This record gives sequence, C-alpha cells and structure tokens, in this order.
Amino acid sequence: MHFITGATGNVGRQLVERLHARGAGVRALTRNPAAAALPAGVDIVAARDGSFPLDGVCAVFLNPAAVHDTVDTLLGQAIDAGVRRIVLLSSSSVLDDHPVNHTGITHRALEDRIRRTGMEWTFLRAGMFAANTRQWVASIRASDTIRAAHTAARIAPIHEADLAAAATRALLTDSLLGTAPVLTGPDLLTQTDQAELIGAAIGATVHLEQVDPDIARKLMVAQKIPPNVAESLLRYYERTLTHPIQPTPISPETADEHPRSFREWVHDHAADFR
Repeated sequence: MHFITGATGNVGRQLVERLHARGAGVRALTRNPAAAALPAGVDIVAARDGSFPLDGVCAVFLNPAAVHDTVDTLLGQAIDAGVRRIVLLSSSSVLDDHPVNHTGITHRALEDRIRRTGMEWTFLRAGMFAANTRQWVASIRASDTIRAAHTAARIAPIHEADLAAAATRALLTDSLLGTAPVLTGPDLLTQTDQAELIGAAIGATVHLEQVDPDIARKLMVAQKIPPNVAESLLRYYERTLTHPIQPTPISPETADEHPRSFREWVHDHAADFR
C-alpha cells in the first residue's frame, strides 16, 4: 500500500491516478474524502486527531504543504508502522542557503530529519512549479497585465505531471533510491516568455510590467501567498540572474512520453486564466 499525502492537489491527484493505473495499492490522504473524486478502488482517508492510517503501508509520498505542522508526527508514526520508504516532494531551493530563503531552509531541515529515520528515501527537488503562474490570474483577468519583479530571470517551470511521473518511479522502482534529483521543465523562459505563452493560449495579448521587488511582494501576499514564501520566490528569481538554471527534466518512462513544456501546461490550464 502506498500512502499519498496531498492526494487531491496538483501533484498528488496525478500521482494517485498513475499508481492506480499500474495496479498499485493506494491510500489517499485528503482533507475532504467525500469530495475527493479519485478513481474507484483508491482508499480515501483523512487524518484524525493527528493519527495517520499507516497500517499495511510500505511507502509514503510526503508533500509537506499538505500536512503542515504534523510532519514530525507523520514521520514518527511511519517509523512505528514499519514503513520502508519515503518520497519527499522537496525543493531545489535547498541548494541556496541565503537566510531569506525560507523554503530552502525548511525543506533542507526536513530532508535531514528523513535521513535520520533510517527509512529508504528519495528527495524530489522540484524547481519552480508552472502552477505558480496562477498567482497572475486575477491581474490577467482584470487588465491583461502581469506585474512582476526580476523579469529578465530565466527559469524552467515544471509541469506537475512530470513531478507525478518522477514520484511514481521513486515509489515503484529503486532507480531513484537514495538520490535527490533537481527536476525542472525542459525550457528556459523569462516571465515575458511566460506571459506571451499564456496570451497565446487564451487568445489575448498579455502585457508584462516590471515592478520593484517590494511591490511584487505585496502583490503576492495579496494573492494569499504567505510572506515568507513570497520572499523565497523572489529570491529564487533573483538568484537565477547570477546562478543560471540548467534545465534537468525527468527522463520519460516510456517511448511515447516526453518532458512537458510550459506551453503544454498553459494549454492544459488555459481556462484558469480566461
């Protein structure tokens, strides 16, 4: 049995569907099991009073954002339940030890805690999620304009389907065991490039306005992004100006698969921006 946290989120839902399609047993953790809409045969559960249903579980997919301040409780219960393997959705920000990089600091500490558990582990160090561009939805709908800082920074946004593919491999095979791959999309893009691709997908001209980082921070917080996360995102863009990203997309599992581009992600999610 594979225990998937954040099972109805961007990565989790696709991971559950992939595992289920391969005949693997799946127990899916979600806040609202009644509304999960996951495949028939998936064991859909909620954590109750800090207790996780880990009986019979051989491996855990851990999305820290899905369990928040109960991560240590989950790890302790996983050890007690005899869970053999843990796959962590980590962040490439762990490679930057700047003190304002909250995301990197917290994920690096979590990686260290998992190493000490004695369980088998894989850390999927994700680069910038393509889904982060949803923070621009309100601005695009209101004025066909994106306001952002560090617009010359070139990043390689990753499609959540590629992260789900990597997690599937890490859970079902030993090919990523004991590794911490940095995973990105296949193409380097500026925010201007991203704006143009979003515009093409929705049939509109989307303008990009560069703003001071302080203004960008306020705009992100207004979109309910926690201040420390907003600071980490701005730091990520700023760092790429001096430490260019080298794209490291996941290798396809089958001959008919390929790393998914940001253009494909926008096509998949164009309705979000209309």
